[in-house]
Amino acid sequence: MSAEQAPVEVPADAAPVAETAPTEPTVYYTLESCDGDEVKISSEAVKQSKTLNDLVSNLHGGAEMDESIPMDNIKKPALVKVVEFCEHHKGEPIPVDDDTVPKNVTIPEWDEDFLKIDNDELFHLILAANYLDIKQLMNYACKKVALMAKGKSPEELRVIFEIPTDEEDEAAEKAAAEKKKAKEAEKAAAAAGEAGPSAAGAEDAAAAN
Repeated sequence: MSAEQAPVEVPADAAPVAETAPTEPTVYYTLESCDGDEVKISSEAVKQSKTLNDLVSNLHGGAEMDESIPMDNIKKPALVKVVEFCEHHKGEPIPVDDDTVPKNVTIPEWDEDFLKIDNDELFHLILAANYLDIKQLMNYACKKVALMAKGKSPEELRVIFEIPTDEEDEAAEKAAAEKKKAKEAEKAAAAAGEAGPSAAGAEDAAAAN
């Protein structure tokens, strides 16, 4: 029976060292809201938005851009929320189109807290998500709206979503018509005032002759 061999000790400095791949610097893009404010977003977060991702990929090949990207239809508060969502979900797969949405969507805890905003903010957030084609955000936001509407009467829905009554619509239309009429009268008066001195001067000249 052979004697048991003692383990051979390998010096620490002789052990192979795995080479770590150099990490590439994060690329950021600047989005400019319709009210002139700028918000930065990383290239990984951009991938959550099909609109932004296509724009960056097609026009700039994914390289960092010196100029800002105008968001003509989105104000700063909604743009900040959109970027916050995309940064939180960066690296996650993009959901496929599904006719069952929002029925089968479960809103995660972080996103539930994220969507605890007033109805006006939620409305503008949905518009921004739709404009930028952010499927995951649209799924969660539409699910939130569906949950808000569940089991509510038409009157309760009107209050929740601030839908004006027929009387309020009529009053708003009447006020708009009166405002338009007043502006037209003001313009007519201003035009008459400008023409008045010229006409008076012409009459004086004719009388002198």
